[in-house]
Amino acid sequence: MRYLQLLIDQSRRATDNTDFSDSTGISTEEFIQYMNDAQNRMQSLIVQVNADLFQAEAIIDAIQKQEAFDIPSDAFLGNRLDLVEFSSTGQDSDYVQLKQGRLPERFSGVASTPAFYIRRSGAILIQPQSDDLTGTIRMTYVKKLPILDIRRGKVGSSTVTSTQLTALTLDSTFLIDKTSLEESNFLTIVDKNGIVKMDGIGFTEINETSGVVTLDGSHTFDSGQTFAVGDFVVRGLDATTHSELPDITERYLLEYTNNRILNRDSSNDVGTQTPLLAEIEREIIETFSEPDGDVDYVTILDDQYLPSGDDYG
Repeated sequence: MRYLQLLIDQSRRATDNTDFSDSTGISTEEFIQYMNDAQNRMQSLIVQVNADLFQAEAIIDAIQKQEAFDIPSDAFLGNRLDLVEFSSTGQDSDYVQLKQGRLPERFSGVASTPAFYIRRSGAILIQPQSDDLTGTIRMTYVKKLPILDIRRGKVGSSTVTSTQLTALTLDSTFLIDKTSLEESNFLTIVDKNGIVKMDGIGFTEINETSGVVTLDGSHTFDSGQTFAVGDFVVRGLDATTHSELPDITERYLLEYTNNRILNRDSSNDVGTQTPLLAEIEREIIETFSEPDGDVDYVTILDDQYLPSGDDYG
């Protein structure tokens, strides 16, 4: 999808809101909020008919004799899991599915090979606890999309070790939106296409003159995350400048935002917009709810009663 600022500019033209300043007109922050509202609603609707579109995977160490493990922080609604697996060796070939249990089935203080898990708030309880030193847990979950934001600064320089970001300076020749960034006290670094390069960077202050970002201690980043000079800074714990929704939904974000802006400007104008918004929403959801063309076989979770050979599956 296109850069958020381009969508905002298009929405301003469509709603006749191109004249604005810091004290007059509809602010850019309001457009950003409506775009995020539209993205949240569209993802929620798509998840109801085709959650596979937003699947992600996380692998964590199954610490010996530990019962509770956090569900990934970017999981949809904080707890949307599709599959939990356990490997006693940490090798991909040894993963087995853990069935989902209920809290009354919980038994604590027992260490063995995990057989099932129980959800509790934003965590899972492994039952029984693992007695392996090398075990890993693999969670397949529905990922919540990063929030949308515009570019607030550009990376000038940094100090990075193999696992930590210890210093960050923004390019002082590029506009630094200190006020907006400090509203969150977290920033995300993205490339020109909005691909997240490093997220969850906490800080306490930004010097607009020098560009120095005072980090909230050293930031330990996820394996594989890296960024370069010239990448952009956006506001938020997990944010991007380009929506990760499919391109077909761009017109929905625009129409939703236009509708909200016209409603704010004049209740008379919005009457002609609502039916179109509803039609776009219906069409997109029907598109994502259509089955694919491949054959969908019955899922086999336990093959112990099936005959040997390759006549099934």
